[in-house]
Amino acid sequence: MDRVTAWLARGLIGFLYVPIAVVVVLSFNSSDITYRWTGFSTRWYGELLHDSELLATLQTSAVVAVVSATLAVAAGLLAVVALPSFGPKVRALLSGGLFLPLVIPEIVLGVAMLSVFAKLHITLSVTTLVLGHLVVILPYAALILLGAHGALDPSLEEAAADLGCGRVRTFFKVTLPLMRQALMAAWLLCFTISFGDIVMSTFTNGVGSTTLPLRVYSLLKGGLTPEINALGTLLILFTFLIILGVGLRQMRQILAGGDRPSS
Repeated sequence: MDRVTAWLARGLIGFLYVPIAVVVVLSFNSSDITYRWTGFSTRWYGELLHDSELLATLQTSAVVAVVSATLAVAAGLLAVVALPSFGPKVRALLSGGLFLPLVIPEIVLGVAMLSVFAKLHITLSVTTLVLGHLVVILPYAALILLGAHGALDPSLEEAAADLGCGRVRTFFKVTLPLMRQALMAAWLLCFTISFGDIVMSTFTNGVGSTTLPLRVYSLLKGGLTPEINALGTLLILFTFLIILGVGLRQMRQILAGGDRPSS
């Protein structure tokens, strides 16, 4: 049984990571055809640096993801902190409305957002992209922050109040530092979801606000080139560096905590 489980685990890991390895390898392919290997070359990285249209869509995706993730985390944090001050019925109603987008198909949300923008005569742009992505990712941020806030020890805030801290000062001096890891996790998740979103982006993008996933999808009609693999490799490297940086930071915190003398 243990051997079967081990092989299943290896198969799952291979299923997840072999395609990523293939993308990295094919990014150094000298051929114009993505799947046919003809020799090693860094040609497509040079092509990528000179593809102004693709780089513009990358910039749009990055800007939209950063702004929408920041707004989602800020709004989610304020909502989570404010919820306990309401009664049980109102709190349940607000929580249901906050998490409702999780159970509604994203294509329905996209059509609804497009209808609202059309009704209000709002021109589709980067702003509408951010608003659309905000609707999609806000429940994820709120869900993470709600769990983190619920795990806090209430006595810490009570102690701060006994020492003369007001609600605002307690929030910035006690609550916010304790939720720092959850805020980072929520922001990274929201950024990832927003950066790779294609359904909502299809309905809320306008002229000059095409995102990278939409650009890649449009290239499918004419055939993908290893240039896309080169871009994917750089994004994989960027993600790896972020994960490595977060992991090293957590490791330093664990080691620093282990060095403290026990009371």
